[in-house]
Amino acid sequence: MDAPPSGRPPLLPEYAPPGLSPADLWMERSNLIGLVIAAAAWGVLFTIFVQCIVQLRKTGSSRERHSWALMAYSCLLFTFATLGFVGNTRFIQMTYIDYRNYPGGPNAFGFEQYTLPINMLGLVCYVMMNWFADGLMLYRFMVIYQYKFVLLVLPALIYLGIVALSITMMVFTMTPSIGFWAPISIKAGIAYWSLSIVLNLLITSSIAGRLLKMRSAIRAVLGPKHSSPYTSVLSMIVESAALYTAWALIFMASYAKGDTFQNVVLPALGQVQAIAPLLIIFRVAQGKAWTADTGASGTSGVGTSTTMDFNVRQGQKLTFNSNNTRGATESFQLSSITGSTVDLDRDPEKSSQKDIDL
Repeated sequence: MDAPPSGRPPLLPEYAPPGLSPADLWMERSNLIGLVIAAAAWGVLFTIFVQCIVQLRKTGSSRERHSWALMAYSCLLFTFATLGFVGNTRFIQMTYIDYRNYPGGPNAFGFEQYTLPINMLGLVCYVMMNWFADGLMLYRFMVIYQYKFVLLVLPALIYLGIVALSITMMVFTMTPSIGFWAPISIKAGIAYWSLSIVLNLLITSSIAGRLLKMRSAIRAVLGPKHSSPYTSVLSMIVESAALYTAWALIFMASYAKGDTFQNVVLPALGQVQAIAPLLIIFRVAQGKAWTADTGASGTSGVGTSTTMDFNVRQGQKLTFNSNNTRGATESFQLSSITGSTVDLDRDPEKSSQKDIDL
């Protein structure tokens, strides 16, 4: 056969790996695609992590202890996510490069050697990271509901169930005679991820409901033209970590059916688990996340004082609609910033001021 004008040999079906069915080829492709998606997700995670650290370092001394705690938490999540990604990447390298001629091919290697320590490193890191991520969601739930511990009973019980089931799944998976795809491991895994999804859906819906309620209260006080960063659609998604919930649902649907598509979603699941809480931490560092004071101020009604969170500097002006006159606007000169309070001069020549809590 003559070579094509480009000088390259034609791509023929017989060049495909011998003895592999279309299902086997799709299995290998799905593993490769999943690893590429996980690498992209890790890049996103790294960017958000750096932004979190930079933003937290800018925090004033009044919140220094809180900032150090958040930095330590962020570093812990990033370390778990990185180690998990390294473990998965190394296992894929062993599967398709180092031991390519393993009896039965790469797919057999993946099934039979799944319990190798380097691969279990990734599993353990991702599971422990999920504990910390769900723990942050419980904390945010308490903050948004103003530390009403009675409401925390059900989510806390679900969280304990997640920890117990995840440990059970890891024990089964690490046992060479059982492995990750044994029926008992699959049942434990489905129960673990299902309970994790239930917890995130419960907290997501609760947080979204709370934010929607507060948006209605804010609009009733300040008018329909006012929008708050706490009640935008993006705020709801980030605060409730709906990103992880959606990704986990996609994985669970394919995992429960035994669909090969799970290989596309699973490698990046751990990275998404870390991205969601880091987005929340980044908003906290920016002063845009919901706090207990936010909820208290949102339900305080119309009065002479206003409580908000701002990123402002001395010398700037703040303009907003007056509560007393519909449609009228007032401008205030930022005269001083002390701690978490900005004193606003209604008239530079008069001494009367209005305080806005940051």
